[in-house]
Amino acid sequence: MNNSKHIVFNTLMTVICFLFIVTMSVTLILYLKPLYYMMVRILDVPAMSGYSYEVCKTNYDILIDYNMAWGPKSLEFRDFVMSITGRIHFEEVKRIFVTIQITSWVTMVLTIIGYIAAHKLKAWEWLRNTIIMALVVGGSVGAALAIDWDWTFVFMHSLLFDNDYWLFDPTTDPVINILPDSVFLAAAVGILVFLAIGLVICGVLYKKHHKRGKKF
Repeated sequence: MNNSKHIVFNTLMTVICFLFIVTMSVTLILYLKPLYYMMVRILDVPAMSGYSYEVCKTNYDILIDYNMAWGPKSLEFRDFVMSITGRIHFEEVKRIFVTIQITSWVTMVLTIIGYIAAHKLKAWEWLRNTIIMALVVGGSVGAALAIDWDWTFVFMHSLLFDNDYWLFDPTTDPVINILPDSVFLAAAVGILVFLAIGLVICGVLYKKHHKRGKKF
């Protein structure tokens, strides 16, 4: 294969595969409602918030369903009122999550196509490069979480939003009472776990095809 084309293919596939692993990790955590149910029991959110387990579960389900790409256009909690700024924030969050979900599906298809093409082109460096890129990014995020979760939480919100509507007042947006910071931390750790699983798969595939390629 022409060296320049080889470089272009591997570079393109590195970016695509990296985006696939990251966005799919976030998407899977979004879909994994039982993680929240487990955290509600572990943290005893009903005692902290004053709301029953059923109320927590029902309204969280409504929030997650709203953030699905195929979810309802309007968010209406069963048990909570919502301020105008709170509604705007959730609309912004939905746009982010929908973008992430669509990106995960598109890059999944492109990764599969690229994987098939790589057999013909005998180009597998993108798997190794994806691992390196994800380790750098994931390692940096993991280190930030371990060193100072509160700072990381605020920093991520400042990157994603150009307003402070995410700073909820429990009196006007009581839903925040059933969403303690520890729930978001658990989600962040879960994303890193799925990311690690993706890297292991990339490593296994790279080792398999790299060794096979040496025989030619």
